[in-house]
Amino acid sequence: MPSETSFHLFTSLRYDPLLLTSSENSLPSLNFVTPSPFYMLVYHRDRMLEAAQHFDFHEVAKTLADGKALHETLLEKVGKWIQDGGKDGPLKLRVLFERSGALSLDIGPLPSVALSTLYPASLDPPSGPPARHPADTTSDQTPKPFKPSPLTGGALTLGPTDQVLSWTPSDPPEWKFKLDISPTPSTPFTLLKTTHRSFYDNSRSRALPSNPEAPMFSEVMLYNECDELTEGTMTSLYLWRGGRWVTPPVGVPAGEFSASTLRGGDGSGDGDEEREDEGELRKPFLGRWGHSVRSAKVGAGGQRGTTRRWALGKGMCMEEPVSVDTVEVGEGAWVSNGVRGFGFGRVVETGPLGQIHNLKVSEPTEPEIVDGNTRQAW
Repeated sequence: MPSETSFHLFTSLRYDPLLLTSSENSLPSLNFVTPSPFYMLVYHRDRMLEAAQHFDFHEVAKTLADGKALHETLLEKVGKWIQDGGKDGPLKLRVLFERSGALSLDIGPLPSVALSTLYPASLDPPSGPPARHPADTTSDQTPKPFKPSPLTGGALTLGPTDQVLSWTPSDPPEWKFKLDISPTPSTPFTLLKTTHRSFYDNSRSRALPSNPEAPMFSEVMLYNECDELTEGTMTSLYLWRGGRWVTPPVGVPAGEFSASTLRGGDGSGDGDEEREDEGELRKPFLGRWGHSVRSAKVGAGGQRGTTRRWALGKGMCMEEPVSVDTVEVGEGAWVSNGVRGFGFGRVVETGPLGQIHNLKVSEPTEPEIVDGNTRQAW
């Protein structure tokens, strides 16, 4: 376990006066005070609180117990920033907690987006059905020539019921995705949000060597030691598989929970509570991050995304493991995070032949002391 001073807990969220007009953002399940200019603040609080529980940041857990107080604290700090000359508009708030419970806030401007980017009606294509995958010969149409994935040395990558999207929303700008060329092993630091993020930096340096730190519409798709997608370096992932949108399971920190907890409870609740709890977390937040359809091989993935949790709750996607062998150049995918909302993009690179499976897996390095003002992390 790292030393007490080696990392902080944090979350990044959007402040936007436009959210005051959103009925969805005003739901009590998403905000402690309504209307609110904070994007899904309840989910951000929950995520930080779980990390505080796991890493024994007891003072932080006490502070986060009062969600309304957190809302007022953030609103006060944003107000002071505006009084000191900042512009009242869309802002990125990077909320950091020290183990002592001390809170600090980094604030910076963001581009404006439509409410539909923050709360889309669905992840469905705007017009027409997804394109038929080349392997699908069930229709009367002439199949397109099959192009094997370079990840598998020519093996068939998707089954006849799977599809690769060929549509592009007209607005906003399209993201570009690259598949990493080396695994990122799952650890508590890949599951819970802290300032120990060197493995994300390493991934972007490998896949985006010319501009590894540029976050605008450029993302790297991470995968674990079992060659299953987990997340992006800054976003949650949604891919079209089996006629529906799926997102990789988030999993649990290794060794922390029993099989009973994974099924939906620790046995202490009544029957209804046990059935409702589908998730992987200790009390009081069982079931909040997904449906827990885990891979039999590892059962662990990426960060507990706030927007991912919302999309799952709305039935826009399902949790399901996604093998890197099914990722194809040109296929469409969605990403989301708690700062910029949802965006569509396309895979532009999956790596050279054999490179993914031949590299040695290396464990993440020990976390270092991080100055919250030195870099942005979503």
